[in-house]
Amino acid sequence: MEASGKLARDEKSSYLNRMNGWIDHYILQQPLLPQQQQQQQQKNRILKSRPFRLLVVVYILFSVLFTGTHISSWLFSTKDAWTYQRTYDALEPYSLVSDMSHGLKMSKLFSKGHYDALQYVQPFWQKASVIPDELDTTIITTTTPETWKDLVFLAKSWDGPISATLHVAKDASIKATIQAEYQSNPSLFKNVDLHLIETPTGIKQSVSVLVPLNVERNLARIYARSQHVCDMPLNTILVTDLRQTLLKHQTKYAALMKKGDMLVIPTFKHTSGQEIPVTKKELVGLVQGEKSLVLHDAHFESNKGPTDFETWKASDALYKVTGYTMDYEPIVIQSKTVQPWCSERFVDKRSACLLSSYLAGNDFYVLPSDFVIYKPTTANAAISDLDTVIEKRLYAKFYWEQCVYQGRQLDAMGLWNTAKSDHIRQQCSRVIQNWDQPNYSNTTHYPYPQTEPRFQQFADNSLNEEYTNPTYRSIGLDEREKRTYELVVCQQPLHARMCGFGEKDRRPIDPPPIVQLIVKQQGQDSPVDVQMLQIPFFVLHVTLWSDDRAEERNIISNPPKCTRVLMGSLVSSPSLLKNPEGEQGLYFAFPDLSIRTEGRYTLRFSLMKLANSDFQENAKSKIVAQVFSDPFTVYSAKKNPLSYQKHLLSKA
Repeated sequence: MEASGKLARDEKSSYLNRMNGWIDHYILQQPLLPQQQQQQQQKNRILKSRPFRLLVVVYILFSVLFTGTHISSWLFSTKDAWTYQRTYDALEPYSLVSDMSHGLKMSKLFSKGHYDALQYVQPFWQKASVIPDELDTTIITTTTPETWKDLVFLAKSWDGPISATLHVAKDASIKATIQAEYQSNPSLFKNVDLHLIETPTGIKQSVSVLVPLNVERNLARIYARSQHVCDMPLNTILVTDLRQTLLKHQTKYAALMKKGDMLVIPTFKHTSGQEIPVTKKELVGLVQGEKSLVLHDAHFESNKGPTDFETWKASDALYKVTGYTMDYEPIVIQSKTVQPWCSERFVDKRSACLLSSYLAGNDFYVLPSDFVIYKPTTANAAISDLDTVIEKRLYAKFYWEQCVYQGRQLDAMGLWNTAKSDHIRQQCSRVIQNWDQPNYSNTTHYPYPQTEPRFQQFADNSLNEEYTNPTYRSIGLDEREKRTYELVVCQQPLHARMCGFGEKDRRPIDPPPIVQLIVKQQGQDSPVDVQMLQIPFFVLHVTLWSDDRAEERNIISNPPKCTRVLMGSLVSSPSLLKNPEGEQGLYFAFPDLSIRTEGRYTLRFSLMKLANSDFQENAKSKIVAQVFSDPFTVYSAKKNPLSYQKHLLSKA
């Protein structure tokens, strides 16, 4: 028994010695030069170690087993299993995209559209017979049965590629009529690609959040068959030979659009009459002489928009738009692939399609000789009043979002200190100044080192200024918009109990101060409709003053530190509320103000309007209007508490 065990051990030892000999032969090397011997000895010490050699043996065994498994699976499997599969190639029959429903594909392309509406989308329902050149410009637009005649007129005057979405109700007769006219009209079947969108609710409810117009714009753009696109409404008339201008300067304009810049087509509208000028000279005469036409930039006064009529009148070459604001939405020619896509969260907001591009550092260049004219009788798509209100509020938040996103993109790409960031510096200085500025108000409990903000050049200390001048204006004038801003304290503070220097027993001022903002157009008595105001850009700041309005009482100085006297939220944003008479207005409320020390005080409210067009580098916000509250008393807990409590009970 002992002999057999010894024989087995000798046999195992011989296998190990043989394997070690192979490793020594193929891995260990003898140095050729004497100075290399010491280095090689250290290396051989590692290679001769037992863990390393065990790892080599395990690797060899695993490789042999893995290779044998695959070879056996290939030999004994069916022929179909040999097919090399990729699940991301939609052009191949085995792609997973092939198993998706059409509605699911469309909802993934246009995430903000409703699935029930997108499942009826038919790209290239009618496809043009002429394939456009890649450097050509495709007009993208949206149409309905009511505006179908306008599309026919546009196709005839443009005589080039058009990508249009046709939004119809589920009615076979309507589709048959349009299809018959399409196939019989050469200007349509040669150049116009029609993408069908059917909704069961009918055309009157089609312009909604189910399929927003911005989704339709992206749909027409994604299926355009050239590198350049122009989003043109159907209620416009192409007066000049725009297509010939683009072909003449194709190389120059293509280079601009490849960089991300956009070409602006000036738009005009009638104030009286319906005369259509053919040349630029005739147009200027109608604008300046008869005044029957005006330069129309939506959301701006006639002839005073960023397109700048005076500059366009005297120009014979492309010029850059310098007065851009967030509401600017001209008709532009742009790259199909370089420009950001329209934000689909909006029902109909063309300015949202251009804001991202401008903040990314791209410019608008105005065509010097071409123009379009809005048709006087064609109405825009019907959008509900609720959608309009939501659009305005959402767009203000979208503007701030894009400032942060595009700014961080430029910073990540190393373009922050280049000319590419000039636009975002001018438009978004108020937003980007707060980047990387954590709240260090309580540095005792903040464990991390305090760092300087990355964009210190935008630091704005306007809210920290010491207001030592007791003069104020309850009514302020905005020279740019020709509006007056009036502050009215509609609920005065009456009294309060001091809260001391602890944080647990804070007693708010009673009743909480409420300030109303009244905005009027200069020269008019009635207030401006609050729905037309950019509500998120109004900010009201409150400070504490003596009852005679002569001294500011915000801080108690107790070297080496200073303590705030007025506690709570010192800044308020407006809310759209109704007064007891049911009238709607803008109100600022300060429900949690409290005061540390007793005495007689008054509150000063300062209104600031954070309009983006006012911001320049190193700029400070101006105070538009100010108003003081009536004096009120702050009592201690022991001084006259009974009358204070009785007043609260009687008020309750």
